[in-house]
Amino acid sequence: MKPSRVLILTGQHFVDAPRKVDLHFIADALHAQGVPVDFVSWRLSYASRFLDDGRWTFARSHALNRWVEAAPGLEQFIWFTPIHPLNLKAPWLNALTGPLFRRFGSMLPRAIIERLPSYSHILVESGPSPLLVPAIRKAAPEAQIIYHAADRLETINVHPVVISVLHETIGLYDSVHLMAEALRADFPPNAPVFYLPHGISKDVFDGATANPFKTPRNAVSVGDMLFDADVLEVLAEAYPDWTFHLFGKKAAPHQARGNIVVHGEVAFAEIAGFIKFADIGLAPYGAGENADYLSQSSLKMIQYTYCRLPIVAPAFAAAGRPHVCAYDPGDPASLRKAFAKAIGYDRAVIDTSAVRDWNKTVDILFSGSLVPGRSASAPEN
Repeated sequence: MKPSRVLILTGQHFVDAPRKVDLHFIADALHAQGVPVDFVSWRLSYASRFLDDGRWTFARSHALNRWVEAAPGLEQFIWFTPIHPLNLKAPWLNALTGPLFRRFGSMLPRAIIERLPSYSHILVESGPSPLLVPAIRKAAPEAQIIYHAADRLETINVHPVVISVLHETIGLYDSVHLMAEALRADFPPNAPVFYLPHGISKDVFDGATANPFKTPRNAVSVGDMLFDADVLEVLAEAYPDWTFHLFGKKAAPHQARGNIVVHGEVAFAEIAGFIKFADIGLAPYGAGENADYLSQSSLKMIQYTYCRLPIVAPAFAAAGRPHVCAYDPGDPASLRKAFAKAIGYDRAVIDTSAVRDWNKTVDILFSGSLVPGRSASAPEN
């Protein structure tokens, strides 16, 4: 069924945030096809101001608890609550707050509830949003509800009740979109799961014609999830004639070095040029719990691949791809060897045939052309 109106429910992202992630690209592709898209962004409360959460500062510059038009056919509702579901670390505190957080669906603002029956599709991002699905399903019985499994819930450290509610209510979802086959085992055998990797904005990369680098020998690292600063320390010292460019709010070395450039959070259109004209892509993931799915779900690794960059990444994120030069986390000698291999890698042999653009990805995701249980690891002929 072709979508007529889509809701994206997220506990992490804002529609107009400078850093784009998969949800933004999905929304852009739908919007370009003439499909109205709404964002509901939440996981914000008075508690946010006391946490290391840049979302609080960003949200304060926006209207809260009402629909705001970001562009014609694209609206956002930032839901601010007195408290929000967060992992309180102590088991007894989590047990105490679990019943309250289970009831968050009953607290949905009327302005959101009134729109729910109008959506043909509702995309629920991994994070706290499964807590809202029972109420959403009740208000929107005809909508196709898709669980967007961008991350393993244990890895992003949600409140334990979110994990419980997701498993208890998995039957309310019409499909479960996996971006990593490694996540399939996290769901019951009868869950309507399918594997569909990220798309990328090929047009942005193809249109990037200006080389932003002033000197040769450049490696880029995009994003800050599980960022391992030790990797940069080792490489910057071992390869002083290389320049390492870091993109991401929390992507920074332990100490300033002349050959490490910290760009911070930068608009995707600008980052695209850095990726396209780089020599090596870095994916310096730390060895987080249950992080094996990153080998397939990493958007930056797909972007690196499209630009034919050899990639330096930990072994758990290599997934057998020949152009991923793997190292053992915590082993400097292994890391230096992986980088040396990347330097000499023949970029011409890197296969890009399995990389889709976002338009094709969105068509598959929302049209139902991929039967649950199957995978779409490569484009159809």
